Amino acid sequence: MDDELIEEVLQLRRAAMDAARPEAVAKVHARGKFTARERIAMLLDADSFVEYGVLAVPSNPEIAGPADGLVQGVGTIDGAPVAVASYDYTVQGGTQTALNHGKFDRLVELAYERGWPLVTFADGGGARAHDLGGGQVGLSGRWGTWDGMAALSGWVPTVSVVSGRSFAGNASIAGISDVVIATRDSAIGMGGPPLVEAAMGVKVTPDELGPAELHERVGGIDLMVESEAEAIDATVRYLRYFLGDSDEYEEAPEAERIRRIVPTNRRRAYDMRRVIRAIMDRDSVMELRPVWAPQAITALARLGGRAVGVIANQPLTVIAGAIDSDASDKLARFIQLCDAYDLPMISLIDNPGYMVGRPAEESGIARHHARPIIAHAHRTVPLFTVQLRKAYGLGPAAMGNSYAQRDLRLAWPTAESGGMGLEGAALLVRRDEIAETEDPAEARRIRDEFAEDLRRKGSALNAGRRYEFDDVIPPEETRDRLIAQLRLTPKPPPRTEKKHPIDAW
Repeated sequence: MDDELIEEVLQLRRAAMDAARPEAVAKVHARGKFTARERIAMLLDADSFVEYGVLAVPSNPEIAGPADGLVQGVGTIDGAPVAVASYDYTVQGGTQTALNHGKFDRLVELAYERGWPLVTFADGGGARAHDLGGGQVGLSGRWGTWDGMAALSGWVPTVSVVSGRSFAGNASIAGISDVVIATRDSAIGMGGPPLVEAAMGVKVTPDELGPAELHERVGGIDLMVESEAEAIDATVRYLRYFLGDSDEYEEAPEAERIRRIVPTNRRRAYDMRRVIRAIMDRDSVMELRPVWAPQAITALARLGGRAVGVIANQPLTVIAGAIDSDASDKLARFIQLCDAYDLPMISLIDNPGYMVGRPAEESGIARHHARPIIAHAHRTVPLFTVQLRKAYGLGPAAMGNSYAQRDLRLAWPTAESGGMGLEGAALLVRRDEIAETEDPAEARRIRDEFAEDLRRKGSALNAGRRYEFDDVIPPEETRDRLIAQLRLTPKPPPRTEKKHPIDAW
């Protein structure tokens, strides 16, 4: 074989590596970031990366760069195969061409056919304006980019990392992914500043248009971190929940103090995150979307080494864990995530119901409230519910506390249930009697006595006697009871077809 021809190929491949581009690499490092290739090396097991399309050149070679601005291929995390695509911001701002769309689409098809999770480092400015002409060339996949990402939804886990500027098509890839992990200094937008200026005549900077803080607040970012290294670490940690169970685990230090977390005074708030940490394996909890709709907690965790999804109410919030439209959407999407990938679910309930009133109606609560209820009705993964304190009205149905599809229903002795808030029920039932008295103290006594009677009837002990729970247990038994139930619950066989996509409500 011609040695000169082989050397030409080797030179072209070497030219695409970071070592051949010291100035570009230095600029990336000066911003405290990593190159497209460094990100992949940090994400995957050492020396496991197999690249696709390193020699690719777009239809306009005058503005080409290494690998046409998209480094991609497959490697392993903990020995399990994972597809990865990393847009290179040093090549025309990480923009997308007909060619690198084809590269990405081929990787998506391979991920679909082989069942590989997909990680995308999604920094970039969308379509490359200099390369909008010309047809598709070279290898491609069976779908276009966005149809392909939609096909992956619910079939294999997909993660997008945004650690810089992600706009237009790049941002769309992130938005279709199951989870977006972003750094605090990043920005995301469906149209970049030039497009906004052209369409609206308004000049904005990326940070003004779509700062990460905004997207975290409205639920567009699932996990915010401080640095690119943390984003990569978080991506590995997230994927491990879907790559298998762990044989090594221990209970958290909080487990010994779990009885003291919930106050004796039923009107006092507490932090449900402490309860979650006390029940789950030590250092195993990863909360998603903690800032958006904080009255509902959604988290991945491990329990006895097995990956689980956790939903919980947060009494510490200003609305005491009540469910509004945003919380409904947050819960529904997380239920779908767990169900699509066969993660058993744990629900920790302390819920005063759905939000009511004019502001709630203006937010669409009459329609949004149905979403978690419907998601539970179509869920097939096991659900274990633990009621800590309140379960009033229809709200607990959003937590899976209805009469269908629960594998285990437990309560702590502090649990209390009712068709609505007990004081509100007393005001309705005794309204005539209360209206007749002119003494405010007497009115409160009538209300409180009736509410207390309802509370006794709906207490955990009385509900247990009526077999409304499978058991009423001390808090310290919760972890062992749930682990025992998980061990009785076999893992499903590998899926041969998709259950459903992860709807982006």
